[in-house]
Amino acid sequence: MRYTTAFPHFPQEEIDWILEETRLILNGEKMLSMGENVKKFEQDFAKYCGRLYGIATNSCTSALDTVLRSLNLSESDEVIVPTQTFFANLSSIVNSRAKPIFCDTDENFLMSLDDLKNKITPQTKAVVIVHFSGAISQDIFKIKELCLQHKIKLIEDCAHAHGAYAIDSSGKIFKAGSIGDFACFSFFSTKIITTGEGGMIVCDDEAQALIFRSIANRGLNPLKKVEEFNHYGENFRLSEFNATLGLSQLRCLEDFVTHRNHIAQIYKTELEPLKELLRFQDVAEGYRHSYWRFIVFLKKHKPQEVVKKLAQKGICADAPYSPLLHQQPILAYQALCPKAEELSKTHISLPMHLKITSQDAKVIANHLKTILQEN
Repeated sequence: MRYTTAFPHFPQEEIDWILEETRLILNGEKMLSMGENVKKFEQDFAKYCGRLYGIATNSCTSALDTVLRSLNLSESDEVIVPTQTFFANLSSIVNSRAKPIFCDTDENFLMSLDDLKNKITPQTKAVVIVHFSGAISQDIFKIKELCLQHKIKLIEDCAHAHGAYAIDSSGKIFKAGSIGDFACFSFFSTKIITTGEGGMIVCDDEAQALIFRSIANRGLNPLKKVEEFNHYGENFRLSEFNATLGLSQLRCLEDFVTHRNHIAQIYKTELEPLKELLRFQDVAEGYRHSYWRFIVFLKKHKPQEVVKKLAQKGICADAPYSPLLHQQPILAYQALCPKAEELSKTHISLPMHLKITSQDAKVIANHLKTILQEN
């Protein structure tokens, strides 16, 4: 494909720095595992998010597993998750022994506040809110207040939302990852910043951070210098090489998000005349979308047909995620999420990464316009 959906980007000066750091590691002058780059990446990323503590993991799946395992859930407990999200949100809940409860979405494919209110029960112990495609719900602070009222832990899935932010009624800005009790990030190769494989947990609770660090490091007590285990843990550690990539990418994050917003604005400007045929995710006033993907909702066309025609033009478009979580065949039961089911039959996403130029965005948008106007 000429235009891919995602593509990692490392500026030349960062490549030079990464290669030098790698040389030091391979020469034995720096640690290959559990060294200073992991610690610095944890500290710097947590600071960027506005959090006190960061715990690096080898994936966002591992981060979610660690957070949910730390809550000591039982089979009678429930965790609410939006149905529009990646499968790891379901598997991490099941692995924690809790029961997943699927929440419908709003018009932006984000967790529905109204349906969430209906799904909360005395058994609800946590809510996982997903900032799908990099958009933070305009109801995020109402959802946070609702969780506080019911003494429910709010977990942010920020896999798509590095650099996104919301603004509360007082005008205070909250970056993705700084709103809930805990937050989990992904640094997979398709994400806004990447370590190849990797994840991160951020939080402000020191005691909870120590538990996360223990679970993610085989159960070792992080306060002891001897091999004392105080949890049943896993080896979810991030390597020094991956952390080196993370430090480099973090320095570029603001530039990356600025570029993505620039490309998104071009898409919107070019496609605006087709309002009767499509619409975009709404971005609340004062909020910043990070645009992991640029989502387009089609009003009259079938996504599969549009994706196929775009592919013929060398444009790779997709429609994450399908099937929806509550429709996955592994489940022994299914829920009703009518709005999400409706939207899942209408959306596509356009290429969005640092290799997409302003001219590329115009070309892609014009091809989409031609396809939609053909019939």
